[in-house]
This record gives sequence, structure tokens and C-alpha cells, in this order.
Amino acid sequence: MISGKKSQYIVKELSKIISRNINFMNDEGIIIASTDQSRIGLVHEGALIVLKTKKKLLVKENQFPGSKAGINLPVYFENRVIGVIGITAIEPEILKMAEIIRKMTEILIKEQLIDERNEIVNQSREVFIRDWLEGRWKEDKVLSSKGWMIGLNVNLPRVAITVHIHYDSDIQQGRTSFDLQREQNLYKGYLHEAVKFNDQDLIIPVGFMKFALLITCQGSNEEKRKEFITHKIQYIHRQIPKSDHFTILVGIGGYYDSIRGVPISYLESEKAESYASPTDELNIVFYDELRLELLLDSVPNERSANFVRRTLNLEAFSDPKEIVEMLSLFFACNQSINKTAERLFIHKNTLQYRLIKIKEITGYDPRVFEEAVLLYLALYFNPENDETKNRYE
Repeated sequence: MISGKKSQYIVKELSKIISRNINFMNDEGIIIASTDQSRIGLVHEGALIVLKTKKKLLVKENQFPGSKAGINLPVYFENRVIGVIGITAIEPEILKMAEIIRKMTEILIKEQLIDERNEIVNQSREVFIRDWLEGRWKEDKVLSSKGWMIGLNVNLPRVAITVHIHYDSDIQQGRTSFDLQREQNLYKGYLHEAVKFNDQDLIIPVGFMKFALLITCQGSNEEKRKEFITHKIQYIHRQIPKSDHFTILVGIGGYYDSIRGVPISYLESEKAESYASPTDELNIVFYDELRLELLLDSVPNERSANFVRRTLNLEAFSDPKEIVEMLSLFFACNQSINKTAERLFIHKNTLQYRLIKIKEITGYDPRVFEEAVLLYLALYFNPENDETKNRYE
């Protein structure tokens, strides 16, 4: 019932209380954990007697082949013996503590097994939620029944939210898979803590440092729903430790009051999150507020590539990347000369000169709204500008 690894943890914790050799035998009398590693895997004759009689047993030195003097006690879980704890000691003061050690063993085992059961339940919930998000079911009644069995009411109105903890690319380099997994689990824990006050608010990981939340949301007033969701996200954000190395990107799907609306809301939240930019500590995008972006995504790649080439004329610049980054920042700053110059750490006259140079080469003035729109669209369609868009938009 309990693994050797978990038993070894228990033995280690108990050995901190009494400085004596401690063994843990499973329900077959085999030593599966011990402070004396050489004894692991051996059959403990005294434990076999304890398992049969369900009573404690004092063992004398060499009473059984290779046995040492000490006491062995049955360990119970849910009113049945699951193993034996043995202490190599005959001193009266140690023997008096034996019952306490047994009780502590049972408590530690109970905690371990409850954690294990909870993990199995959590994994089952995650599989169920993932199937739900991805629309992998046929009959609504069957899905509803499965949800009920794991404590979920799938008929509640919900909104899907994608939360992406976006790290600096330099931070990711050189980190092991173990470090990354530990980081993922850490932030999953933060998010769980933030939503645990409502057991019908759900969360699962859907990628590295990316999580899907299904938030219950009542009411027909769209403005109030958005306000409620925004406050919820801001609350979640406050529970996550602050860092200079990441920003939080949030995409929020539409509101649906039916089971089959959840996969749609999730896809919408994914799309909305892809338009959130890591310029601020927290960036929230509602899918139903996307207008131009959804329209532009419908333009065929062949047409957009031709438009980019004709409009930006990047081959004519000595440093095309610098031009793309400067224009992206200029538009992110709402065409403010002062703000853009400040962000670039240059004088505003220097920026003015560079903008004039762009007009001379492209034929479009970034400072004139009608012409700036064309440059903005060309930047949007530029396939080499994805990273820049995420940094400045």
C-alpha cells in the first residue's frame, strides 16, 4: 500500500526523534525502509508474527536469525494492519516512547496516502477538464454525469481565461527541465491558491507557464461581468510574487451559459492572449474587444507578404531590424515623439530625423495618421516582427 520511498521518508522523520535504528516492514514482513540500509529487502521474522497476531512484540537479541533486540508494533490504516514499525532498542525510556512512535507513523502514513489519493483525484479532474476544453465528448448528459462524480457542475455559466506568465527569453536559457517543471508547479500552486475559495472555478496547465481557468460567472449584464472578471484577474495577480523577469498576459473568452460554450470560450481566450503584449506588468485582452486583429488574420499570407515588401521597403535601410523596432515602439507610444525618444534613450530631434528618413525611403510619414496606418499594417503583417510586436504593442 505504501511505497519504499515514502516509508523511507517516514523512517527518516522518526529517526530525528529517537537516535535508534528504525525499520518499516510492509504487510508481507519485508523491510522496505530502514535507517540501516543494509537491512532493506530482508524478511523480518518478528514482523511476520506481529502481522499475524496484530499485537506488539518484544524481540530478544538473535531470537530469530540475524534479529536484534527491540520492539515491533503493528501499524494501522483505516482499521487494518498495513505494516510494522520496528525500533532497535531495549532501554525502558525508549520502549515507553514506542507507542508514540507508532501513532506518529500512522499519522505520517495517513498524510502520505491522503496526498496520494488527492493527486489521483486532481489528475482525473485535469483529464476531464482538458477533454471538456477541447470538445472531446459526444453526449452532454454523459459529460455532466462524469463531472458530478468528481464534484464539478458543468452546467454553470463560465468564462474561459488563458493566463500566460511570460518570461524574458534570457531567463529561460540554460535552465534544466527539472527547474522549468518546478517553476511550472510553483505558479500552478499560486493560481490554485487564488481560486480555491470557489471549488467550481477550475484551472489546469495548457503549456509551459500557461494555464487555462474556467471561472463561474453569473449575470446578464456584460459590463458588470467584465468588471467582475477584471477584479478576479487583478486579485489573482496580487497573489503571485512580483518579479522583474516576467509579465502576465491574460486572454479572456466570451461568456457562455451552456456546456458546449466552454470549448468556444477557451479558443477565444487563447486567441485573445496571443494579442496581449508584455509591455506592462499585467495585460488583459477580452476577445470580444478584438476587431481589427480578427479582420487582419483573414488576409492570405501571399497578399500580406507583398504588401509588407512594397510598403516598408526594408531592403533600402542599413539596419532593417532597428527601423522595425523603432516604428513598433513609436506606434505603441501612440505616435508620441517625447515618449518614444524617452523609451529609446535618444533626443527627440534624433527621433524626428529618423522618422523623416523613413518617410524618404518608404514614401509614408509615420507622423501622419493616414500614412501611419499603412506602416502599422505592414509591421503587423511582417513575419519577422512577431517578437517586436510582443515587446512593444
